[in-house]
Amino acid sequence: MRKSFLIFLTIINLTIGVSAQEDSTNVKPIKFTAYPALGSSPETGFVGGFIGFFVLKNKAQNTDGFYRPTSISPYIVYTQQKQFLSKIDIDVFTTKGININGNFRYLNFPDKFFGIGNETKPMTYEQYTNQYIRVNGRIMKPKTDNLYLGFFFDMQFNNIIIEETTSMLSQGSITGFEGGRTLGIGPSLLFDSRNSTLYPTDGHFLNLGVTAFSRAFGSEYNYLSYTLDFRKYFEFLGPKNIIAFQFRANLNSGDDIPFYKLNRLGGGERLRGIEHKNLYVSRQSLFTQVEVRQDLFWRLGGVIFLGMGEVADSFSDFNMKDMRLTYGLGGRFQALKDEKLNIRLDLGFTDNGQYAFYLSVREAF
Repeated sequence: MRKSFLIFLTIINLTIGVSAQEDSTNVKPIKFTAYPALGSSPETGFVGGFIGFFVLKNKAQNTDGFYRPTSISPYIVYTQQKQFLSKIDIDVFTTKGININGNFRYLNFPDKFFGIGNETKPMTYEQYTNQYIRVNGRIMKPKTDNLYLGFFFDMQFNNIIIEETTSMLSQGSITGFEGGRTLGIGPSLLFDSRNSTLYPTDGHFLNLGVTAFSRAFGSEYNYLSYTLDFRKYFEFLGPKNIIAFQFRANLNSGDDIPFYKLNRLGGGERLRGIEHKNLYVSRQSLFTQVEVRQDLFWRLGGVIFLGMGEVADSFSDFNMKDMRLTYGLGGRFQALKDEKLNIRLDLGFTDNGQYAFYLSVREAF
């Protein structure tokens, strides 16, 4: 089983207010806080680093019942095994409402390849090192208060290091065993009626799009990736109790897909409880999850969650008997005193006896 232990202690809780001199009605408060990330896991040994939170507000963006501030979350850790992970999540809203939502990742980390499909086992895997840089996200221009049009982008470079010469990866039978560039771009449509982008309590979210990875763009792999992401939020028995629902489909067409870009079920934002994010991967994935969120006291909250999903080689291969069921509970700590932006710690389980801990920033969906 995957085991991890992580501790967060507050070292900085700083709020800065800045007012624009040229327009007294256009107040731009900047809020910042940082926390150390300390912990350990069997794969890494001791882990040390920090998580930061920036929230920048502009009155022009927070009208008509929609709260859409700019938020930035950097995260950096270094491990006893000389492994390094750096990431930055951004959700930027300009004064004209243009939304830039993206992620930057740099990773130098050992990883595991379990195979492809729903029948892979946690104890059967090949070890390799994955060194990669990735920048991905979407840039959207508003057409109305709720409707945005724009495009997805995904730029990634992987260096795969395989030490075991008898593994499937080293034999060259798995697409992507040499790493390389994946560069993609494509159209996206977003409908967003959530009352807050930080912690929604009401509204809908629908993101549709296609990303084309092509040698015409400089990619070493050719395929199409389709995304459907639907979410709904509503109060239940009062404003401190929120129910969040998500259905997501990630589908691919084409056979030239590197194994590390296949769709997956696990991880901190998908079906929490699966022992490793790479355990169930394939060309197509479908999953749904629901979460009940509860404010407790002070800056603390709790959640319970339930989800199910599966991966398949083609859409016609999906069937109920291959569905994985996950469930669990978690705690929340509001990182900024006046902003509903949470650090979360979740413990998830699966119907076949797996479990996993997740420590992250923001809600899973």
